[in-house]
Order: sequence, then C-alpha cells, then structure tokens
Amino acid sequence: MKSKPVSATSAIALQRWLRPALTPVGANKDYAEFRQQLEGLDGLLRGSHLETMAMDFAKAGAGQASVAQLRQRMEFALKALRFEVLRVHLGNISFRELSRSIASSDLLADFCGVRTLEGIKGVSKSVLERASKFFTAEQVRWMGQVLVEMCGEKDRATELGLSAPLDMDVCLIDSTCLETNIHFPVDWVLLRDVSKTLLKAMILIRRAGLLHRMPEEPECFAKQMNKLCMSMTHAGRRNDAKRARKQILRKMKTLLRTIGEHARRHRDLLAQKYSQTHYGQRQTKRITTRSDTMLGQLPAVIKQAHERLIGGRPVPNDQKILSVHELDVNVLVRGKAGSQVEFGNSLLISEASSGLITDWQLYQGAAPAEWCQLEESLARQNRFDLSAPISAVGTDRGFATKKTSAMLKQQDVYDAVCPRDPHALKKRLSEKRFAQLQRRRSATEARIAILKQRLGGRLRCKGFANRYRSVGWSVLGHNLWLVSRILAEEITLPLAA
Repeated sequence: MKSKPVSATSAIALQRWLRPALTPVGANKDYAEFRQQLEGLDGLLRGSHLETMAMDFAKAGAGQASVAQLRQRMEFALKALRFEVLRVHLGNISFRELSRSIASSDLLADFCGVRTLEGIKGVSKSVLERASKFFTAEQVRWMGQVLVEMCGEKDRATELGLSAPLDMDVCLIDSTCLETNIHFPVDWVLLRDVSKTLLKAMILIRRAGLLHRMPEEPECFAKQMNKLCMSMTHAGRRNDAKRARKQILRKMKTLLRTIGEHARRHRDLLAQKYSQTHYGQRQTKRITTRSDTMLGQLPAVIKQAHERLIGGRPVPNDQKILSVHELDVNVLVRGKAGSQVEFGNSLLISEASSGLITDWQLYQGAAPAEWCQLEESLARQNRFDLSAPISAVGTDRGFATKKTSAMLKQQDVYDAVCPRDPHALKKRLSEKRFAQLQRRRSATEARIAILKQRLGGRLRCKGFANRYRSVGWSVLGHNLWLVSRILAEEITLPLAA
C-alpha cells in the first residue's frame, strides 16, 4: 500500500452548502477555546489530504455507480470522516448522544458539514452508526499513517502549517489492556445471559404473531431463571454453600436446556414464515443470527459451569468463555494495584518524543512476546516516509530480552530498554541519553491514559473488528488534536514575544 494518496476525484467537484453565520457567543472562554480547537481540526482535515483520501476511498468502493450516486457517496464520506473525528474529540460518546449534540449545536453541525440554510439534517443515530463503518480498518490506519508521515517529512510538514517536522526518530513503546465492555465473568451468570438473549428473541417472534406451543410465556421462564440466580447469590452465606450451589446449578442447567429447545423451535418457525410477519429480511436475519449464536454456545456454557462448580476442575484460559456476547476476549494478568486481572485485548502503543502516536496494534488473540511486538512495530514504522530514521527505542523492563538487544544492535538503533536487573539499571542510568529517554518514557503512561479518554473507557462497539477500527479512529483523532495544539502554540508564541 502506498503511503502518499493520489486523488481520484478531479472529475467531480464538491462544494460546501451555503449556511448562515454562527450564533455569536460572548464572554465565554470555554466556548472560544472549543471553537478554536474545532477550527484547528477543520484546517488539518483539509490541509492533510485526509478529505481527499476519504473521497478516493468512497470512489474505490462505488463500483458501477452513476455520477449522481458517486457524488452522494463522496459527500457522505466527508461527513463520515468528520463525524468520527468529532466523536473521538468528544470522548467517543454514544451515537444517540452525538446525534443530539450535533442537532442542538450550530458549531458542531457546521464542523460536520450538515448545516445549510434550511437547517440541520442528516444526523440521526442510525446515520452516524453507518458512517462509523463506512471506512474499513485498513483505510483508517492508512489515513493515520499519512498524517504521521506529513508531520515527520520536511517538505510535507509545511503543508500542515508546521514550521519544522516533528521529531520522529525516537520510539517510546508500551502496552496496555483495552478492556472489553463486559460484566465480570462468572460461570453461572453466563447461563443467565444465554437464557435472557434467547427469551428476548422468543418474545419478539411471538409478538409478531408466530406462536409455538409452550407451557408458559417466556416472561415466566425469565422469572424462574432470576429466582435461581438470586438463590445462587445467597447460597454462599449458608454453611452448606458448596452443596447448595451445586443443587441450584443443576436446576439452572435443566431450565436453560428447556429454554434452548423452545428458542430453537421459535427460531425455525420465524425462518420459515417470516413473510407472514411485519419483519423484513434484515430484521429476521438479525433475530435468527442472535438465536443461533446463543444456541451454539449453550452446550459449552453448561459444560464450563459444570466443570468448575460441580466437578471442581479448572478450565484453561484458551478454552474459557468469558462472555457470550464478546468472543474475542482474553484474560490478561497485569498485576497492578487497581486490578490484578483484566479482560480484553492487548494494545501496543508507540509514541514519538513529540507526543504523536506513530504506531499501534490491537491483538485479537493472545499477544506474542513483547520483544516480538517491538520487532513488528519497528518493521511497520521503518516503512514510513520520514525525514529521519529511527535512532533510539525506549521501553519498560517487560521488553528487555537478549533478542531485543540483538535486534536493536543489528538495526543500529540506540537501546534505551529498561533492564530487568536492578544492578544493570543502576549502571545504565549513568548514561545521560539513557536516563533522559527513560524519564521521557515514563510519560508514555500518561499518553495511554489520554488515548483511553479518547476511546471513552470501555468501547461500546461489539466485535473485535469494530473495536479495532475504533482504536484506529481514536489514534487518528488524538494525532489531529495534538498537531492542532502544536500549530496553535506556534502561532501564540510569536504574539506573546
């Protein structure tokens, strides 16, 4: 994949709609600063060729579309880019909250390009959700790479308004856990999660007029499961807690199997006779897919609860079900004060000394050894078109291995990796450059915290593919925000002098 975008939109010219002036807001410093930030982001989106890239991506995926359809698709691509950048800037808020914010603010609507003389339109939460998935994860990563290259390449940095390219020769690397939005994994609670999802699907099918014989309504089954869950919770306070929990679990297993059989019959009935309901094909597919997902996991969930609670046997982490809704979740033993164990995916971050996030990687399964992560990150960054090559790497002691040192020596890169041996660390701290890089590396923890604020904490999006793309948007939004701050400081300093 090439690093420099080539415009394919010369045949179609897009113009912004006429719109009235923004409502004047006086004596409000916070609003003035926020407006200045959005104006800075707006200038960067135009000057960094990201909008041109967005239109190129829209044209590449248009197929045999007509000129009018292509124009509409390219206009939506520009809005999608700005929707996501704004959403990250506001802390990755929900689509519903973002929809209300844009619709109620001339400033936000003007930034997104949805404000005309006729008013604000085209910002419903469903439109925003489709816009978040308009670009692929690879396209989002490519846009982020182009921005990094423009900031670090001498000739192209001036296009952004920078007086000089940002320092990119030093890589400060660290890893963290991107927690998944799930509740704490408890084996018997997973049985409740499966039953709850299946019962909701049955309720939707029965409300559509498709009925299959059942001894009682789905709501009654839900009450029975809730009673068993409450009994399981209070059983721990009894003297015979272990025996009582086993008895309750056996009842839960029997009830879940019954619910599963009823759900399977209702699912098959909907697949055969959905044309007799008010559901369309997409709605029917959504309901049947949800039921199939839960029915497929039902035996494994029951087996895991049986093995751990009745059999008393441990389940290996790679075979353990942590959530029935999020399958790509790993157990990460971090050993930190706040949480000894975290549930999510490993996220690698590489930061330049200027604060720009130059590389990242979110791992779907178990992450490789940290020295392998470092090697992969450097290989990706060495392909960037920058004025200066990587000259130094600084990490914490988790990356310190003999293979890491040999790799950096082979690439002629200064080794600022923190040694595991305290005596070796004390000796290396006498080196001025090593001490400076380790002091600067400690601030990478703060950079990770800033990025997680941009992510909004635990990501709401479901599925690893959507989480991966969301991280790409957050990194791109963070870098746009950082460069806009640097540009604002370069303007402010001469005025202050």
